[in-house]
Amino acid sequence: MGWFLLGLMSGSFLNVVIYRLTERKSLLFPGSQCMYCRNRLKFFEMIPVLSYVFLRGRCRYCGHRLPLVYPAVELMTGIAFGLLYMQCGMAWDLLPGCIFTAFLITVAFIDGLWGIIPDRLNYPLLVTGLLLSLWRHTIVSSLTGMVVLGGLFLLIFVLFQGGLGGGDVKMALVIGVFCGWPDTLWAFFIASVLAALYAVILLIAGKVGLKSQIKFGPFLALGSWLAWVYADVISLGFLI
Repeated sequence: MGWFLLGLMSGSFLNVVIYRLTERKSLLFPGSQCMYCRNRLKFFEMIPVLSYVFLRGRCRYCGHRLPLVYPAVELMTGIAFGLLYMQCGMAWDLLPGCIFTAFLITVAFIDGLWGIIPDRLNYPLLVTGLLLSLWRHTIVSSLTGMVVLGGLFLLIFVLFQGGLGGGDVKMALVIGVFCGWPDTLWAFFIASVLAALYAVILLIAGKVGLKSQIKFGPFLALGSWLAWVYADVISLGFLI
């Protein structure tokens, strides 16, 4: 329960990152405020998930409906942190797992909402991943994962212009560093399967055409998280 609550609070900060980073605003100043009327929020209006429910999804001052993204990010981060703890316990790799989770959730929502993956996220996390690589595997494993997945995405970017963006390539470098080799392959495989299934569902529903593009970032984020947390379980399942 403790890590779930920590995740909820972390998710509240991730909402700030998601909505301010793309506008190149400070993440610390000004304090939390309504994104529409700019009124400063009281402490009881910033309780993760509960405040959104009690306020019925609207600003207490201007009455504007607030994005459902707020509670979704908080709940998702809380659940992810809880599952991480259940899988890792208090092992050393719990810290890089939480950092990686926060990165993936932030990137997934920014890409899903605006179709971009900011360098202000990719570059710091690439360095952080390298520094933390020894906590989970080896620097060689991290560098191999980075080169393989980053190289694959760069190749796709060059050969199929418009298929991927530069942010996706840099995100792949971060994922390669955190997941290492060979878990990076699982990350790409799972993401590709999930994206393909989603595309098929949209095609059947008539929502997209054969030439339509879907944002790959959210699927890459989910696939990478599953690979980081459950790679051993997934590998064992395939061997059986």
